[in-house]
Amino acid sequence: MVSSHINAVNFLFSHNSFLLISIFIFFIGLSIGSFLNVIIFRLPANKSIIFPSSSCPDCGSKIKFYDNIPVLSYIILSGKCRKCGHKISPVYPIVELLTALIFYSLFVKYFYNAYFFYKINILNIDYFKGYLWAQLDYFIMYSIFAFLLIPVAFIDLFYQIIPDALNALIIISGFVLNILLLHKSFLFPLYGFLGAGLFFYFIAFFYEIIKKKEGLGGGDIKLIAGIGSYLGLKGAVFSIFLGSVFALTGFFIAFVFFNSYSNKKIPFGPFLSLAAVLYSFYGNNLVNIYIGLIKK
Repeated sequence: MVSSHINAVNFLFSHNSFLLISIFIFFIGLSIGSFLNVIIFRLPANKSIIFPSSSCPDCGSKIKFYDNIPVLSYIILSGKCRKCGHKISPVYPIVELLTALIFYSLFVKYFYNAYFFYKINILNIDYFKGYLWAQLDYFIMYSIFAFLLIPVAFIDLFYQIIPDALNALIIISGFVLNILLLHKSFLFPLYGFLGAGLFFYFIAFFYEIIKKKEGLGGGDIKLIAGIGSYLGLKGAVFSIFLGSVFALTGFFIAFVFFNSYSNKKIPFGPFLSLAAVLYSFYGNNLVNIYIGLIKK
């Protein structure tokens, strides 16, 4: 019994185990990405994300399970419906791959050191138990955060809306996970929620008074409030700043090279989401780099 326990722990933190878990995590990410596609294409149309099963948007034929394997089926079918030959949007494999890559990157971020730096084994496992549980908590929290932001970004990009259901999930889960999972004070998500949300609200309010038109939508205000509930006030402020930089860069590229968005509203959700995900990976490093640039 003791011998089997020793072997299990040593194998769990071996390089071979890291490879196997990496493959498992990546495939789980692909599967979650497949579900996120359902949310992206059904939620804006007020359709159920559970029923009916996946079908071709052109001919309506049900998609068989072997034609619904993330990424692989898209490649095998050359991006077309098996029955009618209708072209399937490349957004499907893009979302699946993006979700898998983010999920795997979070796994590497929080557990790479356990495998390759600390070299955990049966002799030191007790010393690292607290560390490993903390890493798992962060991994779970920021995975959920990313899984919610991905459909937000794509829905806002395609439809220029952010569903209230997704914003509500982000706000609520930000409070719950920070308090119950990371054991942070209630004030941490509260300051982020109120500070970022009110900041965007007043910007939108005064912009509408001065310009007589909407500048920021209600969805953007709720989104940044939700980001604040996850990342706190500092993370929310940084996400606003970096998201604005991304938005201006995207607008410049679209205007100069594609001659678009000149008279269109820019969806801010994708840029805020990208900035928030980057902060969840490299928050403190990015802030330190920015502060270093200011001091020069």
